[in-house]
Amino acid sequence: MSDERFDQDLRSVLQDDAPRDVPDELRREVADIPSTYPAGRARPIWRQPIPLWIGGLAAAALVIAIGVWRLGPLLSTDVGASPTPLPTVGPSATASSVAIASPSIAPSASPSVAPSPSPSSSPAVVACVAADLEARILGWQGAAGSRIADVEINNTSARPCLVRGTPGLQLVDANDVVLLDSATAGPSGQAHAAPPDPSFELAPGGHLRTEVQASNYCGPNATLPIHIDFDLPAGGGKVKATPASGVSSDEAVPPCMGSTAGTIAMNGWRK
Repeated sequence: MSDERFDQDLRSVLQDDAPRDVPDELRREVADIPSTYPAGRARPIWRQPIPLWIGGLAAAALVIAIGVWRLGPLLSTDVGASPTPLPTVGPSATASSVAIASPSIAPSASPSVAPSPSPSSSPAVVACVAADLEARILGWQGAAGSRIADVEINNTSARPCLVRGTPGLQLVDANDVVLLDSATAGPSGQAHAAPPDPSFELAPGGHLRTEVQASNYCGPNATLPIHIDFDLPAGGGKVKATPASGVSSDEAVPPCMGSTAGTIAMNGWRK
């Protein structure tokens, strides 16, 4: 390669192929280098013809030098600097070490429930009266000189009521003729309630049972059917016990046992 061609290639590398940020001062110095030497002057030894590969190697070295000059400031900032530690990722927080802020939910105010009004004192259960009760004669059976009726009373009202004490009793025929009357026995045969007498509460539809014994009737022939009247204590009225369906009164009138007065009594209420 001739010197002139070498100079042109070198200028091309420095002016056209060099990096764009080469200082202008360096570009001007390269541009001022004369492409040829004045005639008659001795050409320096370094300008003597040299092999092509040495020229190419020199051009490459110059490009590398310029690149190092450009990157030098950037590389120098990291020289001797401690490496920036990478952020360390700690172990996952366990559920026990991390308090999870759950939203605080205020308990909804429970609706105020008005206290149930205290039930008014239920009215006291009062004594049964004749209008509350219905009575039936369930059957008759005979005994020596006496007749015994099996009687049931029922509460037919819509309220409970109390039965207590001993009612007055009468054995009455179909013409309302009184055949026997417990009152003839004196105060013990009249309607009464003594302190020791039990009290029976009858719910609506409830019933009580008793046996009534009639003895020694010596009067005129009675007209059948026979019924029994219960005169309740404390002015409760009179309950008429009539024969139930299918019950005969043929055995209802007791036989005459002599000149003594006849009697009628009951043995108390039971459920």
